[in-house]
This record gives sequence, structure tokens and C-alpha cells, in this order.
Amino acid sequence: MVIVMNKKGFTLIEVIMVIAIIAILSLILIPNVMVLIDKNKERSCEKMIDNIESAAKMYVNQNKYELGFDCSGTPKGIKLKTLVDAGYLGGELVNPINKEKISLESEVSVTYNCKVKGFKYKANNINCN
Repeated sequence: MVIVMNKKGFTLIEVIMVIAIIAILSLILIPNVMVLIDKNKERSCEKMIDNIESAAKMYVNQNKYELGFDCSGTPKGIKLKTLVDAGYLGGELVNPINKEKISLESEVSVTYNCKVKGFKYKANNINCN
């Protein structure tokens, strides 16, 4: 018994169907991947702001008496350069969304609340939009 095999390859219809399936899958996947990338950039920026505020918390914890907080509610500004020089932050800060360097002249506002005996921190001039 002899089996004869067809060695022509793929037909034009088969190639077109494979290309159509790949095109449909890419139309579905590419927008979803782009949305995920944007969301991850936003989360990364929010985490960076959290890290900056945490560095300010550690700095204030070590220097609260020298900073002279009072019950007036007036915020004190701590420059990012101060946090970098004190070793609480890395040297170069980059916004993950637009890849711009964050100025070390930017500040973290720290307000002391006498009623709850606690501090409130807010990183200024850093946008995650």
C-alpha cells in the first residue's frame, strides 16, 4: 500500500484565515495592554508619592523638635533635596508617567494637628495625572 502525500503547503484560504485570526486577536489585546500599562504608570506614581511622604515622616520623626512645630496649623515645608541629603530618598526622582525629573526644590508640606497629636503630609507639585 502506497500513501501519496500532498506537498503543496497551505492554501490561500488557510493563510488568509490565519492572518484574520491574528488581526482580530491583536485588535482585542493591544488596547487592553495599553490600558494596563497606563494604570501601572499611575500606580507607580502614587507609590512614589507614598515613598516621598514616608521619607518625610522619617525625617520629621528624627527632627520634629528642630523643625519647631506648633499648634497654629501652619504647614512646614520640607524640600526633597533635604530628604535626599539626609539619605531618606534616592538622588534622582523621575515621574513614571511623563518621564520628567522631579525638582528637588519641590516640597512636602507637614502640618501638626494638636487635637490628635499627629502630623499630616502632602507632597506638593507632583502630579500623577
